[in-house]
Amino acid sequence: MTPPGDRLSAAKAIVFLAFVSALNLMTTTDAKAVNMDMVPSIRLEEGWDSNAFNSSTNEVSSFGTRLTPGLALRLTSPDNVMIGLSGEYEIVRYHDSEAKEADNDTWFFRINSTGDWALTPTLSMLPSVFYLNTTGTTSRSQRVPSGDPVLPPVTITNYGDTNTEDFGGAVRFNYLATENITLGVTGNYSEQRFSDSLAGSGLTNSTTTGGNASVMYRFSPRTSLGILVAGNQYMYENSADSDSLSGGIRFEYQFSPVFSINGVFGWSYIRQKEGPGVPEEQTSAPSGLFNASYTSESFTARVFGSAVYSGGSGFGEATRQWTAGFGFNDQFAREWSWSLSGTYQVSRSVFETDAVDITTLYGAAGLRYKPWEWGSLDLTGYVDRQTSDSQFGNDLNNYVATLGITIGKPYRVF
Repeated sequence: MTPPGDRLSAAKAIVFLAFVSALNLMTTTDAKAVNMDMVPSIRLEEGWDSNAFNSSTNEVSSFGTRLTPGLALRLTSPDNVMIGLSGEYEIVRYHDSEAKEADNDTWFFRINSTGDWALTPTLSMLPSVFYLNTTGTTSRSQRVPSGDPVLPPVTITNYGDTNTEDFGGAVRFNYLATENITLGVTGNYSEQRFSDSLAGSGLTNSTTTGGNASVMYRFSPRTSLGILVAGNQYMYENSADSDSLSGGIRFEYQFSPVFSINGVFGWSYIRQKEGPGVPEEQTSAPSGLFNASYTSESFTARVFGSAVYSGGSGFGEATRQWTAGFGFNDQFAREWSWSLSGTYQVSRSVFETDAVDITTLYGAAGLRYKPWEWGSLDLTGYVDRQTSDSQFGNDLNNYVATLGITIGKPYRVF
């Protein structure tokens, strides 16, 4: 079991220092070739929420207002790879008197990249970091980075009207050892904390640390194959810790300039450590993940999936987690675009029978109109459905519809 501690602050400090170091490398290696834009923005939404408290027993619907100021920095390399650093603060206020206690605020911070950023001709990096602090489950579902190419698969479970604090950070370095051989190494760290959970909810603070290493061989300009080994440690404040090891075949294939797939398929082993009244246990199962992406001038599509062991269930239990999702964006006219996305996830406890058996479905659809360079209007709907056939978790349904306006404009810094 992991004793309470301020690991989150330490982790954020480490990630911040790592990002500043990387930023220094990126801007000093070839400063004249790197562009930086600053994008201040503000978003206002009026909408309806079918279950403001995210409760299975006290469903209260209400209209409400969301106000979200934000600021983003975008670095663009000579080969058109972009690293973004963004932050936003969302304020949600409900109009119905019965829903006033569901008012909530959300802090969100994100570092991500559209591809591998070249630090030298043979060394590149791909970072991904997020921090999310909220009581609003809809806000959490909108922002957790499902299907991220660097972070381990995240949990989209709806925890109800509970303050959650999620932090995840990972960075992958690739080194081109020869013309056809690439060596890769990834490190990851994540935390999940609950500050006002109800007694008997089973919600437990947890920490995950780990990494992986890979060797890839490029057989042709389209095809690369290799091996990957990974390890993770899952630590809980009031439960027995676990660790996992996995290995598999990693692949990348470029069907065309706009369509590619990549993934890993192999086997994973997990062990629950001995604790007070808890015997040591272990098991194994097939594991894997894949990503497919299509990117053209006006249309993008992404499909992802994974079957892994996870330590971030939220209930102090290692779980077997299956996830599948998609995202589509299409600009069908100069000023009009639509988007559609969804994620389906099943989480089941590995060692404790019936502790966790939760199925969650989250989806979003939007229509956007951009009549001005500095602003846009949109109509967006969200659905969040969850069933639990276990000791922890609840059956929950929530539907949200919003009409929003976003004002923001990029300013070139250099």
